[in-house]
Amino acid sequence: MPLESAMKKEDFEANFHTKLCGLTTISRPQDSNRFLMNYPSDIFFDIETLINVAQPQRVLLLGDCDAAFLHNYVEQKAVLNQTCEVVCIAPQDIKQLWESHEEPLDAFDVAIAVNLFEHIDKTLGMQVLSRLRDVLSPQYCICLPIAKQGKHSEWQLTDLFSFALSKVASYECEGKELGLFKYNINDYKKTPDWLNADNWANPSMWGKYWW
Repeated sequence: MPLESAMKKEDFEANFHTKLCGLTTISRPQDSNRFLMNYPSDIFFDIETLINVAQPQRVLLLGDCDAAFLHNYVEQKAVLNQTCEVVCIAPQDIKQLWESHEEPLDAFDVAIAVNLFEHIDKTLGMQVLSRLRDVLSPQYCICLPIAKQGKHSEWQLTDLFSFALSKVASYECEGKELGLFKYNINDYKKTPDWLNADNWANPSMWGKYWW
């Protein structure tokens, strides 16, 4: 059963707008319906599912998109008297990821990139992926077009796998294949069974010395 909010609709909308707009630059498309029509609704359902599993308190949203698809999640948090802050950065402002802010950009629980990589070149896109993985968030998901036949300037599956991304789903949109991928540091490198004190030559020295 969906959670019912005790807040008045206008109060919630004002609260939601404040959470979105009080943190950093937000550039929204002039017609958000254009964005929604260009992407299958399944994409947003799958992203919401990942968000609900992660239960983040701070979300970084990258791309030419409207954050309204996170409305239900933020509302559920509000019902539980929990906050969820959403920081939005548009493609033209993507260099903000490397700029210093009063509040550092390395405190996000989850990052999402949708309708971003279509608007920046592949080299910059790779820099964004590196920045997300190494600095900004322990887990993130991205959606982007995947080239079926290789042009160096287009994204291939091997490009994404090289960033330790795993494929969640694929979608057909306007004759192109869109792929949803995710990264989670906890899934990237699992501790092997043999890596413990029981298999150490000197168990009493386990965890005391490194070289």
